[in-house]
Amino acid sequence: MREIRSVWSGWYAVVVLGGLYVVAGVDRLILNLMVEPLRHDLHINDTQISLLMGAAFAVFYSVVGLPLGRVADIGNRKWLVVSAAVVWGACTLGSGLAGTFWLLCSLRIGVAIGEAALTPASLSLICDLFPPERRAHASSVYMAFGAAGATGAYILGGMAVNAAAGLPRIVLPLTGLVRPWQAVFLAVGAPALLLAALVALTVKEPQRDAAPASPGLTFAWIRKPYAPVFLMFVAAAIGQVIVYGLGGWAPTYLVRRFHWAAGDAGISIGLISMVMGVSGMLLAPRIAEAWSARGRPDAPNLVLAGGLMLGFPLVVAAALAPSAVGFLAFFGAGMIFIMGTGVMPFICVQWAVPSRLRGEMLAAGLLGNALTGIALGPTAVVLAARLLPGDQASHLGGGIAVVAAVCGPLAAACVLALRKPMARLIAAKGDEAALSPAQPPAASLAAGAL
Repeated sequence: MREIRSVWSGWYAVVVLGGLYVVAGVDRLILNLMVEPLRHDLHINDTQISLLMGAAFAVFYSVVGLPLGRVADIGNRKWLVVSAAVVWGACTLGSGLAGTFWLLCSLRIGVAIGEAALTPASLSLICDLFPPERRAHASSVYMAFGAAGATGAYILGGMAVNAAAGLPRIVLPLTGLVRPWQAVFLAVGAPALLLAALVALTVKEPQRDAAPASPGLTFAWIRKPYAPVFLMFVAAAIGQVIVYGLGGWAPTYLVRRFHWAAGDAGISIGLISMVMGVSGMLLAPRIAEAWSARGRPDAPNLVLAGGLMLGFPLVVAAALAPSAVGFLAFFGAGMIFIMGTGVMPFICVQWAVPSRLRGEMLAAGLLGNALTGIALGPTAVVLAARLLPGDQASHLGGGIAVVAAVCGPLAAACVLALRKPMARLIAAKGDEAALSPAQPPAASLAAGAL
């Protein structure tokens, strides 16, 4: 009976924390749907809006994540999640009341800081709620929630925008008239505060599976024997350049190439990414678990490399498809493999890194992913498109195809180069003493391979 309660409490925590991950994705991306009203009401230009969407969020999200990840290793992860949700929820609510660019920019930085703590703390907590053989499955479900939030942000955000546009005039006591875009920020920020209260009241902090960590950043992710884990994140992020590039430009490509309405394009891309990508994220860890159970500690590398090699030709085919239906079909198939297997580095952390280092390692991995995949994806497509002849629409399709053809095999080669050092780490199950001192340093092997 106690074991059953433990299992249910673990999955309950996954669902609640996953719900917060969904809200985080919506709160992060909702700004992308507010471009025109923000330009009009705050008198800001496209450059300033691009800073709000990109640098103001990504830089703080990636850099601040490192110390917050370390806090997850040495402190109470439950209360770190609660505090983070309160911070980003309050800043999202405040964004609806911002009257200047600089105030809105400061609030976006607050959203980034809050969200930076969520995934390292949540995955570290989830890991200690489940036995080793169930951690990959539980982690993949949590990551699938995040993917649903990111891909569904445009759908949910669009619904919120439409609903807000139909509301009567709203007048608040202190702020006065609330415009539709402001009402949207207020609507999507509130769930973070509600779920934070639910976590505080119903989720328990589990006992760690290792001794408490010493304070201060360890930088173990750039030193032996754990450097290959960080390099797995970087290698996977090279493949995720395809996902971020295609996801960023796919709706525009449908508009330019096939003359779709922008709203229809966004909804279609969001739905396909959610269904196909999330399905892949749930399936890939199960395959890795099955292979690992059969004595293949290099299973995460094989699954990730296989997904990249199967997925990139499908993305190339999507970019070259002569119809919108063909584009969407190949796009969805590609997302199963590339987006789906992108969770493998997170599984490696669960299997190969001790509890006292997981938070910082996850934060470092998210930094590598943000500065490689998120930062380069959309820009790489544009730069590649400029090298190709043809009209604007064919430029964009060609750029998508070039990025996929280059990044897919390159990422797969990097992942396979890390196969042996990662297999040794996974076989040791996070126990540094189990790693033979006679072996060549794993970090040197991985660095030389890359």
